[in-house]
Amino acid sequence: MTDEQIIEDMSKYLPSIKQLSDKKTAIAVANVWNNALKMSPWENIEQAKFKEGMDDVTLISHVNSTIECALAVSRIITKFHKVNFDEQRIITLGLLHDVDKVVEYVYNDQNELVISEIGQKIQHGVLTAMLARDEGFDLDMQHMIITHTPNQNMKPKFKEAILFGYVDLCDWEMTYRFSDC
Repeated sequence: MTDEQIIEDMSKYLPSIKQLSDKKTAIAVANVWNNALKMSPWENIEQAKFKEGMDDVTLISHVNSTIECALAVSRIITKFHKVNFDEQRIITLGLLHDVDKVVEYVYNDQNELVISEIGQKIQHGVLTAMLARDEGFDLDMQHMIITHTPNQNMKPKFKEAILFGYVDLCDWEMTYRFSDC
């Protein structure tokens, strides 16, 4: 498969991958997803679930929603408060932030979506950061991936990660409490 085909294939699920201006970054994002998928029980990305107790919500819908929301919020803050954000960094973080969920959730013998052994033993975000490092993402992106969740002790050091963390939590809360899915 050519690089263009890999990006095109991944864009069926994650359309914002085409917004990445650097093709090398887009390929690395696709590789992180594909490497995690190989470790998962899912046949394709579309089957991966977002959270236990939310069987009807796909991981992909959450990822796509958070990217669009984060970009919209960043543009509004820029417009009114002159805080400039690196949109490429937001998109990349958005595409990567929850990759490890493809292995964190599985169906048990009773066909219930539950937290996997990996999800119970490795903090959310860490496996993704490790896979991202293997694909050449720098320490800053690894830090942003790990700190996007409030379930860890370290705080994000970059404005894009701070913004994204709030948007991620908002998307989860709205989906969890109010979605008709």
